[in-house]
Amino acid sequence: MGEGTRVAMVVPNLFLRVPVEAAVRSAGFSALSFADAQQAERSGCEVVIADLEALGGDPAGAVRGLVGGGKTVLAFGPHVQGEMLAAARAAGAVVLPRSVFLTRLPELLAAAVGRSAT
Repeated sequence: MGEGTRVAMVVPNLFLRVPVEAAVRSAGFSALSFADAQQAERSGCEVVIADLEALGGDPAGAVRGLVGGGKTVLAFGPHVQGEMLAAARAAGAVVLPRSVFLTRLPELLAAAVGRSAT
């Protein structure tokens, strides 16, 4: 991965999607938005950014499917949903509370594409 990397986003909330997309683009990657995890999995993107609340009734199951398909999953959710965050982390995602996700997204993206943050 690296130059020309496409990043799938499952972030339906416009107030969250806009800054996530801006961070992806500013890191030099293409951002593609999808309605659900299944579309993101079929996208051919190697990195998926997901709002856990947008992954349906079983966010951890959706993460497991993405990770099982070879995707790197960067996910976020409300800090008050600790069990959901922990389950997604156990399923293989890099998970942070929404409150810090955007701040840390550049370094998460850099790590996801196998290079150090600049």
